[in-house]
Formats: sequence, structure tokens, C-alpha cells
Amino acid sequence: MDLFLSASESRLLRHLALADIPYTDDDTIALAVRGLDEEEVRDDARSLAWRGMVTAEADRLSITPLGAAAYYAFEVEQLTVRLSDVCALVDELERAAPALARQTRAVRQVAQGAWTLEEATRYTSADQPGPPG
Repeated sequence: MDLFLSASESRLLRHLALADIPYTDDDTIALAVRGLDEEEVRDDARSLAWRGMVTAEADRLSITPLGAAAYYAFEVEQLTVRLSDVCALVDELERAAPALARQTRAVRQVAQGAWTLEEATRYTSADQPGPPG
């Protein structure tokens, strides 16, 4: 089963994860209001329906459980990449400005899920060394 999503397919699934979209040949307003391109949606809907990720019934386009799973897996992958980029940026900042080591450590710990925002804030504002306790 191919769960790869193009950028336009993921955009369409993001909208469908929130709500069904009216989908008829003569009603393009529902797509335009959402900032979706009519031709792109038609192509993506055909591809996603063939793969079992959307259904087009009763003039409505709906996401299937498989489509929701593919969309959320795509989102997790994108967020993982973004958090990895945040950690890499923090590493660069720490090398460029060693005086910010306490702050960059706090950002890294939050990005990696080791600390909550509250713990990191407490750590960066505390006078004593060491992780939050």
C-alpha cells in the first residue's frame, strides 16, 4: 500500500480531516474558499480515491480511515523533521554563543520532549546550575 503523499494531496487531506468538502463539477466555490485549486483537487481526489484514502459520494469528498492514518503519519514525519532542525539550530547557536548554553540546553530539552515548557522556563530563570528538579 502506497502511503506517500504529495504536498497537494496532504493539503487536501488536511482539509478533509477537519470536515467533508462539497464536491461537484459545477460547484468550485467550496474549493476556492479553502484556497484549493480545482484541477489539482480533481487529480488528487482521483489518486487518493484509487488508493482508498478518500471517497467521493453524494456530492461530498470525505477522508477514509486509511486517508486519516496516511495524513497523520505525514504530519508526524514533518514535525519530526522540524524538531530535528530546531535541535540542529540550537547546536549551532551553542557553538556561536557559548554564553547561551543554559538557554540552548532548555530549548533542546523541550524539542526532544524531555522537559515541559514550564520546566525549561524555570531552568533558564533559576540561579542554580543543573536540570529542573
